[in-house]
Amino acid sequence: MKRFIPLFSLFTLHFSLLLAQAPIKTTLVSGTGPNDDEGPAMVCDGRLSTKWCIDKPSQLPYSIVLDAGQQTSLAEYGLATADDTSGYPDRNPVTWRVSGSNDKQTWTTIDDQKNNRSLPAVDFQENRYAPKGARAKEKFRYFRFEFFRMAGSTRIQLSEINLYDKPQTPVKATFVSGTGRDGKESAAMAADGRLFTKWCIDEPKQMPYAIVLDTNQPTVISEYRFYTGDDTHTYPDRNPVTWRMSGSNDQQNWTTLDEQKGNRRLRDENEQEYRFKPAASGSFRYYRFEFIGMTNGTRLQLSEIKLFK
Repeated sequence: MKRFIPLFSLFTLHFSLLLAQAPIKTTLVSGTGPNDDEGPAMVCDGRLSTKWCIDKPSQLPYSIVLDAGQQTSLAEYGLATADDTSGYPDRNPVTWRVSGSNDKQTWTTIDDQKNNRSLPAVDFQENRYAPKGARAKEKFRYFRFEFFRMAGSTRIQLSEINLYDKPQTPVKATFVSGTGRDGKESAAMAADGRLFTKWCIDEPKQMPYAIVLDTNQPTVISEYRFYTGDDTHTYPDRNPVTWRMSGSNDQQNWTTLDEQKGNRRLRDENEQEYRFKPAASGSFRYYRFEFIGMTNGTRLQLSEIKLFK
């Protein structure tokens, strides 16, 4: 039996999910744009229903400075899309810089992203990034975000910018069952921890293809990740585009947590990681993924499916 969550509850659950790992409490120091209901202060008010939205090309790069309250090492930061990003994906930032400071005068670059189009064209979705700069592990009190370019316009919009002092934790999940035969390209290969193996199946009569993973104890999953196969560049038609994620504690009663329809974020790249946030959350031991449609045809392939809390 499948239990569906009402739409009004999905928003509440999604907001809780976004804060499944509580971010550092921050206050706005300064930001580009007027102090109004779509001003820079909206990115740290803890509400997905508000947003920072500005279109002032003469003021590029747009900036936000946040005060973490004390010196801290930034393990990850999260950018959350706005309430109508699905209609205006061109407003997502693609090139930005993150810097840290302890005096608001001297700034140290801790991360640079250039033409990063990983923010999805989906409302209320947070993507998290780990700073890669040479001095990324140093402690700072103030963090500045400078946005140089957006996906297709000069208007930027974000609902939240979150800072985290701890990275997301991977969940060790073991294979329970999956569609297809046993062997070197069976469903079990998607949970063996190795990118050079893969689950590959083309059995139209058995669709939707399903895989069930066991986390060993009830666990709240805040993110799941798909990894493309070793020859996806040659066979991009095997990427999933429509799927469902469900949770259960008895493998009999399943609660739908996420549904993606026609999502073509997985590209023709070998062994690449793609991150997704479930629309709802709950504490479940078993997680099932059902793959209903691929880019073209009925053959599916994925090298790994990983869960994070």
